[in-house]
Amino acid sequence: MKQLRIISFFIIPLLLIGCYSLPVSVSIPSAGEQELTPVPKIITTKGESRIGKPSGVSSRIRERPTLVTPTPDPFPDLYGCNMQIEFISGSLENQSSEFSVLDRSYFLDKGDKFAVGKGTAVYYEDQPYMILHSSYVNGNILKPMEAEFIRKYLEHRGNKGDEYIQNQIDNLVGAQVNWYCNDDLVLETTINSIVRLSHDASERLWLEPLQIVDILENKQGLASEWIGEILPTDQASLFLGFCGWGSSSVGSGRYTYYRYLINFVVETP
Repeated sequence: MKQLRIISFFIIPLLLIGCYSLPVSVSIPSAGEQELTPVPKIITTKGESRIGKPSGVSSRIRERPTLVTPTPDPFPDLYGCNMQIEFISGSLENQSSEFSVLDRSYFLDKGDKFAVGKGTAVYYEDQPYMILHSSYVNGNILKPMEAEFIRKYLEHRGNKGDEYIQNQIDNLVGAQVNWYCNDDLVLETTINSIVRLSHDASERLWLEPLQIVDILENKQGLASEWIGEILPTDQASLFLGFCGWGSSSVGSGRYTYYRYLINFVVETP
C-alpha cells in the first residue's frame, strides 16, 4: 500500500504537465526569426539611461506638406447693386450718397443708362473702378449728382487754387468709408490717396477706363494740372472716379474738364 502511494506521487505530476500545451494560435519563432526581431537598445548618457528606438525602426518623421490657403477675393459682385457709400470718419463724416450700379448688360448696350440724372454708376470689376457723376442736374443746385458732395469738398465750385485742393486732399486721406449693397455692408474701406488728373489724362481715362495704372504712370498733359498722387499699396483697393471743374475760361465744358481718382483700400475683417 505504501509502495502504491509512492508511485502515485510521481505519476500524477507527469499527467498534469501533459495537460498544458501551447495554444494553436501561438507560434514559436525559429532561431533565425528571433535574430531579425529588433531589440530595444539602452542609451546611456551622463547620469541617466533611457530606452532608445529599436534599430530596425526608422526614427525619421515625415513632414506634412505646407497647406497654401488662397487669398479670398474681397470684392463681392457689385453689379446691379442699389449702392450706398457712407463716410464714417474724416472731413466728410456722416455724409453719404446713393446710386444704382449698372449691371453687365450696360457693356452690350450702353444706351442712355449712364446719362446725367439717371442716378447710376458704371463699374469695372477687373480694375476695380467705379465711375460716378458730379455737379448738378441741369445746373439745379437742389439736384446734386452722386459724387457732387466729394467734388465740392475738394474744390468748391472750381474757383479755388491748387494749394487749397491739395490741403483738402490731405485732410480727406485716411477717412473710413463703408459701402452697402442692397442695405448690406459689403466693403469697409479707408481712403489711401487722391489725385486730380490733368485735362489730357482725364480725357484718356474717360475713353480708356481700364488703363488707370498706365495713365497714372505716364502723367500726360500739363504737369501744373496734376494735384495729389496715388500711393502704391499691397492691399486690395478700389478706385472711384468723377469729374472736376476747370477754370472759368474753359466755357461750357468746365464741369467735366478734370477728373479725380480716389483710391480706397479694403480693410480685412
